[in-house]
Amino acid sequence: MEYDLPETTLQWLIYAGGFALLALIGLRVQFKDTAELRPFWRVLLMLLRVAVLVGIAAIALNPQERTQKMAFRPSQVAVLVDRSLSMQFPESTPVGVSSDPDSLAAKGRTRAEAVQSLLADSEFVDELRKNHNVNVYSFDAALNGPHQALRSLDPRAQTAGSPLAANTNGEASENDNAETSEVAKPDNAAPSEDWATIVDPTGLETRLGESLLDLIRQVSDPSLSGIVVIGDGAWNAGVDPQSAIELARSTKTKLITVGVGSTDQPVNVQIANLQAPSDVQAGDAFEIAAFVQAQGLSGRTALVELLGKPEDVDGQASPLGSAEVILGEDGVPVRVPFEQLQNQAGSWEYFVRVKPQDRVLELSEGDNERRKSVNVVDRKTRVLILAGGPMRDYRFVRNMLYRHAAIQTDVWLQSADSAGAVSQESNKLLSAFPKSKEELFEYDVVIAFDPDWSKLNTDQINLLREWVFAQAGGLLLVAGDVYTPDVATEPSLDGLRELYPVVLSSYVPDFGNERAATQAWAFEFTREGREAGFLHVTDDPVTSADVWNEFSGVYSSYPTSGAKAGATVFARFSDPRTQTGFGLPVMLASQYYGAGRVLFLGSPEIWRLRTIDEVYYDRFWTKAIREVGQARLKRGNNRGTLLLERTQYVRGQTVRVRAQLLNPQFEPLVAPSITAEVYDPDGRPMLPPLSLQRDENRKGQFVGSFRVGASGVWRIELPIPQSTDALTEKLDVVLPSLETDNARQNAQLLRLIASETGGEYFAINEAAVEVPKRLPNRGEEFQIDQQLRTLWDRQWLMFLLVGLLSVEWLTRKLLKLA
Repeated sequence: MEYDLPETTLQWLIYAGGFALLALIGLRVQFKDTAELRPFWRVLLMLLRVAVLVGIAAIALNPQERTQKMAFRPSQVAVLVDRSLSMQFPESTPVGVSSDPDSLAAKGRTRAEAVQSLLADSEFVDELRKNHNVNVYSFDAALNGPHQALRSLDPRAQTAGSPLAANTNGEASENDNAETSEVAKPDNAAPSEDWATIVDPTGLETRLGESLLDLIRQVSDPSLSGIVVIGDGAWNAGVDPQSAIELARSTKTKLITVGVGSTDQPVNVQIANLQAPSDVQAGDAFEIAAFVQAQGLSGRTALVELLGKPEDVDGQASPLGSAEVILGEDGVPVRVPFEQLQNQAGSWEYFVRVKPQDRVLELSEGDNERRKSVNVVDRKTRVLILAGGPMRDYRFVRNMLYRHAAIQTDVWLQSADSAGAVSQESNKLLSAFPKSKEELFEYDVVIAFDPDWSKLNTDQINLLREWVFAQAGGLLLVAGDVYTPDVATEPSLDGLRELYPVVLSSYVPDFGNERAATQAWAFEFTREGREAGFLHVTDDPVTSADVWNEFSGVYSSYPTSGAKAGATVFARFSDPRTQTGFGLPVMLASQYYGAGRVLFLGSPEIWRLRTIDEVYYDRFWTKAIREVGQARLKRGNNRGTLLLERTQYVRGQTVRVRAQLLNPQFEPLVAPSITAEVYDPDGRPMLPPLSLQRDENRKGQFVGSFRVGASGVWRIELPIPQSTDALTEKLDVVLPSLETDNARQNAQLLRLIASETGGEYFAINEAAVEVPKRLPNRGEEFQIDQQLRTLWDRQWLMFLLVGLLSVEWLTRKLLKLA
């Protein structure tokens, strides 16, 4: 029963005083009116008046009958498990360095196996379920789950009516009922995932802060007893865990951390990276560079071996070289270069292995070897040279390429006699730019020494753009003072300007006037320029840098208004007088234009490099030609190109494939989709085959993607429609180093997370006993309003009050009272 009673003393005084005043007035008037009547009538009228007042008082109190039902909201616990790749390391640090192999301890179980044992084999989960609903989540690059939703064994959750879950206001609804019935499965329900699958370490990075933030937002509730975080404390991506700590404190969420893995520095050596060109010309020297990184072995020596074999030949690889290196400080890579020269065409597989000289039980031996596939092409690179006039760089490059055994050169010198009455060192002397696709598409690289582009009509300029974009052509543009200013200003050359990786300035004050320039200025290399292999004019990057430091430079550079978006700047002209609001003029820059690449050189004075040694000059131009023409080496057919974002991926990443295809008439291929075969490192085809769908925005292009799940060399083969040829591309899949850079348990971070949120840190061997004790049962019983019935609002009560008033009125009339 419920009544609308006054809540405060003042309200009581007002309500009681008002009713008393009303009763006093009514009874007093009644007493005076009946003073001369007999006692019977006086008492009767007084009782009628009192009965009416009692009825009015009953209505004012608003009596109600409320029917209620008790329900129970179980306590909640969330378990968050790390499943990143660092969890595949041993739970305890192996014994490090020893010359006696018998003294090396066994590595034991992995961290993931230790977590699986805690969840599946110990009393940890059962103890938690005695008081809580237990939901199990995992995290790596993102929050996953819940994988398991285990119902509480608290007797109150079984007997207190329907297992309703309440919202934060203590109320329940049908939606709450449905949600709870889905999460709180019966005890005999089959788990959605087994423990081995849940803890399987597959994540490429650890976003601990982000995952905790997402989980707290999902499960924060008055019934939440706490979140148990189980892992090695790794955090190598995403937001700082401090953000999650602050959110936990604001929501009063207790975080208990369970650390797994040793806090000691592990011993490990690995090939952190392996760099090599994906395609080389037969007979050209190339470099394979291994980067060796170690932990706990600083100052010790290791043997690095290079092995190789033809990819299509089974059997062991043959030793090609070795080097002893002194390992650096923890996490600092040591570069180990191997110079190679391969005359036999075909696909070659190279392996680099590292072995510590001391007998070592490493944290992981799976990262001691890396392999790289190199395609050796035995065909001449076809180069077309355009020149507005016989400038020095043009003459030196033309003569050098004509003598190169692996390069075939055609020349169009625009200032020469159109009848060809001039002798040029070339395989073929042209009198005009190619006019057909068949003519232009035979070339791999075009070098333009400040040509007069107005001698090309619109169709030829569009043909050049298509050759770069769709045919992976390499274009090398050398600026000059005669015709390059026209490119910056002429509207008819708008299409050509798209090819330039820089914004050409139309204002050219003293460019090309060597008399006005009295000093040579060196190249100001960017970080990308210092690291670019094609700018290394010697076999050693250090001695190459010395050569460029010795080079006095050039006297002028074409003025630019900065580089275009997506372009890479390798060097700038260092004369401070040429600086504008866009910075110093760009001397050397490149950009990808579709499948091809364009390299811009801001000065026609590179011939001055010959003053040091003409070998450096020849290497610069040869490597630059190889760099821009590298994509053409992969082509076995003029009708198509396979385009990848890169040739090296990390295991688990998505590979996006784009194909540019032409029909037999060299027009964009029209088809809804095409199919490519993808082969894993063991040679097994991926099922189903990769389907490339037509790109609606780019004619003749098809796109698709797939995920690489194993490390090694993957191969993509795309048959060209209406042809017997196929396009082939290979990519290297490696294990990520992000999870191995610091493999020991970050107990300090785990302790910080726990202490700042009211929780505690425990080692994994303590968790089964101690963690359940720190998580109080926050389940609670609460009432659910089922029915509310007002008692005074009845028909009979109305008739009673009306009847009492009528009887009083009739009696007063009969007694002749007012």
